[in-house]
Amino acid sequence: MAIFTIILLVSTAFALGDATIRPKTPCERARDAALNGPIGAFIPTCDAAGQYTPEQCSGSTGYCWCVTRTGQKIPGTETPPGTATNCYHLAICPPICGPR
Repeated sequence: MAIFTIILLVSTAFALGDATIRPKTPCERARDAALNGPIGAFIPTCDAAGQYTPEQCSGSTGYCWCVTRTGQKIPGTETPPGTATNCYHLAICPPICGPR
């Protein structure tokens, strides 16, 4: 019985892999709160690491805008539905680079 228990524990460890549970990021917490909020509320998008993606869009209005790494809207970047943003350039090249 002891050998069976050890085998079960080892196989479970391999099945789980090296994945560690990390605390949720501010983006993930904001997203989770919005998903449980009112219908039509803005839901932030987070990347695989849990950080804000440079471009955020409202699903209800279609407007998009650029944000900083902390999720703060960058003034003057809001675009109407169907209009391209330049957020990924801003994420790579901070505002000191200027517009392209």
